[in-house]
Amino acid sequence: MPYDTMSTAWNYAVHALNRGLMIITPDGMIDKINDPLVTMSVRYGVSPEFQWQGASFFDIMPWCFGEVDFGCLDGEHYLSSVRAVLEGSQPDCVLEYSVSRNRKVFWVLCEVQPLSVSSDNFIHGAILSFTDITKYKQRQILLEQTIARSLPLPEHIPICAVCKHVSQEETWEPVESYLESRLPIEFTHDICPECIRRLYPKYSSALDDDPTGETEE
Repeated sequence: MPYDTMSTAWNYAVHALNRGLMIITPDGMIDKINDPLVTMSVRYGVSPEFQWQGASFFDIMPWCFGEVDFGCLDGEHYLSSVRAVLEGSQPDCVLEYSVSRNRKVFWVLCEVQPLSVSSDNFIHGAILSFTDITKYKQRQILLEQTIARSLPLPEHIPICAVCKHVSQEETWEPVESYLESRLPIEFTHDICPECIRRLYPKYSSALDDDPTGETEE
């Protein structure tokens, strides 16, 4: 494949990714970004006219983005981790941060890798990838809330052998309400064939009819 064709295909692939990419120079200047990063930032409320290229990554403040709140830029841990990768004192870093806009919260996964273009181990900058993980974070938060509402069940549960109520200190509680109050579950009710035969014998013959209408020879 000719170099110019390969270069064109590579550029197309970079801009066709489902995540944002940014390259910063050793002094923290934003050198290149891909189209998905622009699209992502506009979705979060950043002006499409915002000049990313040529800006200092470490000098961008939250107020630069107007109505959107990139609170992570106020966090020294976030910026210091990126600096550490550029300086070579940290091999890489993975960070999660939230973006707030119009009472909506988006979650972003940021991964930072040093950029080396030769075998001299010299760091020529860093490449940052930004992935929207909002739907996964929402599931995680929902799961954590569900677990928090769940109460641990004892290893042995005293239950009546006849009515199946659970002994609760001085009272007996139906097993359904006992479990529903401790676990994120809800029971639905039906009647099994055996109970229909026992409780409603006049209707039980319908259960014994062969639905195919076939008879044994």
